[in-house]
Amino acid sequence: MKMTRRLTLLFLCATLNIFAADTYVGTIPLWPGTPPGAKEGDAEKAQAVATAIKQGNQQPVSKNRRNIRVPIMDVYLPTKEKNTGVAMVIYCGGGYGAVCIGSEGLSVKKFLNDNGIAVFMVSYRCSPFNHPVPLWDAQRAMRIVRSQAKEFGIEPNKIGAMGFSAGGHEAATLSVHYDKPFGYKPIDAIDKVSARPDFSCLIYPVISMREELTHAGSRRNLLGASPADDLIAKLSNDEQIDKNTPPAFLAHGTADNAVKPENSERYHEACKKHGVATKLVLVKGGKHGPAMLNGKPSINRTKEEYIDSMLKWIIEIAGK
Repeated sequence: MKMTRRLTLLFLCATLNIFAADTYVGTIPLWPGTPPGAKEGDAEKAQAVATAIKQGNQQPVSKNRRNIRVPIMDVYLPTKEKNTGVAMVIYCGGGYGAVCIGSEGLSVKKFLNDNGIAVFMVSYRCSPFNHPVPLWDAQRAMRIVRSQAKEFGIEPNKIGAMGFSAGGHEAATLSVHYDKPFGYKPIDAIDKVSARPDFSCLIYPVISMREELTHAGSRRNLLGASPADDLIAKLSNDEQIDKNTPPAFLAHGTADNAVKPENSERYHEACKKHGVATKLVLVKGGKHGPAMLNGKPSINRTKEEYIDSMLKWIIEIAGK
């Protein structure tokens, strides 16, 4: 694959510079035309974004984002020499009210690229959008990556979903509801591709929507002020695990007062119950949110790491 090779996606006129020196190779809109579940004015916004991408004026997201009306995915590929064929689709947190790519995603992107893992950074819709719109975006992102695996230089059976905090809930929801439409009707050939992650990496994730465990803001933004009991159950992802759930790596700070560590513990235990490969790292003294430790992504207020353990686990899982 040449350094300057360019590909044209099935639904996109933009070009991506594969394996360029800069790991950013382009941005993809998740939906052709107006996204499903769009609000008034979103058709025009989608057209403007598509035009910017086509003309080469779209820049990668470098800040935390709110009020995302047109979901996109920034593509970062490792160099050909480092490429392992493994990919990670990343959903950053923000309480389903924002997507914290600047503060949470970019350092992890660099670490993964440096270790030969392709990264697809998703700006998914959240507040003012409720469920199932964020899940539709998560499913679509995974389907796009898998459908274009050859062009991206990755293996279609080595694609993980990574999420932080509410983004961890997004990745976990994708892991247990990858084949559930929740009212969505397929629009093209991409929708025939599996949205199931091959593995997941959930970092201080919101898992449950149960009042005693959840993060209140995430639940309110996703499900509204008074969600029905059956919806709470369906989006409490530890209760939805079965034998087909992808293997899961979880990391959570023991002193996290924003999202209780029991969220990760319950998901981990449910995976074990159903025979799903899982690893849980409880980071001593860790609070909620990202940090850097010894130049590597870490969890806030801790002197222990999780990222090297995660990388080793990914290599083991992807090699099976």
